[in-house]
Amino acid sequence: MRSARRWFTAVVIALGSATFLYLLWSFGPLRVWDLFRGFGWGFAVLLPFQYLDHMLNATGWRLAFTPAQARQVSFWELVRVRIAGDGVNYLTPSASIAGEFVRPGMLRTSLSHDAKVASVVVAKATQAAGQGLFVLLGLIYLINARVYDFKDGQAGWAAAGISAMLCGVAIGVGLLAVRPPERLTARFPAAFAKLEPLRRSLREFLGRHPLRLVGSVLFFMIGYAWGAAEMWLICRFLGIPIGPETALGIEFLSNLVDAFAFMVPAKIGTQEAGKAVIFKGLGLGADVGFTAGLIRHTRELLWAALGLALYAAQQRKTALKALG
Repeated sequence: MRSARRWFTAVVIALGSATFLYLLWSFGPLRVWDLFRGFGWGFAVLLPFQYLDHMLNATGWRLAFTPAQARQVSFWELVRVRIAGDGVNYLTPSASIAGEFVRPGMLRTSLSHDAKVASVVVAKATQAAGQGLFVLLGLIYLINARVYDFKDGQAGWAAAGISAMLCGVAIGVGLLAVRPPERLTARFPAAFAKLEPLRRSLREFLGRHPLRLVGSVLFFMIGYAWGAAEMWLICRFLGIPIGPETALGIEFLSNLVDAFAFMVPAKIGTQEAGKAVIFKGLGLGADVGFTAGLIRHTRELLWAALGLALYAAQQRKTALKALG
């Protein structure tokens, strides 16, 4: 199984890299470099711009705790751990899951481990729901406004795929929270006994705090919408002024690509290829889209590197503390 996973990861990385190199060659390295260089000091604005996105996501996570638990966790601690977990998710071939495992251990709070894990599970589910709803609303807008030229039922298939993802998230969380059949617990008593504290925390949160659940979804949705402001900024610095509607259209479709390509580590090839297709469909030029994707990819890699550094620093500190 591990060998098959390594082979799959290697193939995905190879295909993504080949796609990136093919597109770079097609558009012309000099043309792409001219556009990228023209962005210039825009990175000085773009890099700190992302911090608000982390704050919005940290707020979504904070709402995944009960009110009493949330009072025991510093908001800025949540921001720090969000950045670290996102870095691990982005740079490891784990389908954006590995970072969720490191978040509970990084939280410096007196809360129980089960409470931390439950908040991470809820936040991961509400984040997925926020992204899915953002994309669905975006597809409805794009179809009605006729902003993007969908072909051969593309919009319908995309909506069906996102809807299936949302149903999968709801079913997964529901199955984890509800009490399993007795014959199943009798067959695997140790496993279910170990999971019971987590299941109890999930049942308590889902049953008693539905408004916090909705609020968490909304803040993650706003976080995804904030990406449209970033794309507007990138286009302005590239000398391609676009309106808010076009920026939102780009972000709706970008999240659609990300949702279906979540298995690709570090979005190798998918970031640039997706933007090239999206920009071409909006009449903005595929080469400009490729460069915009490259700029966003650079920003993502720099923030991911910071997140991985934060995680490594805490791991080192924990190891030194254990040694006395």
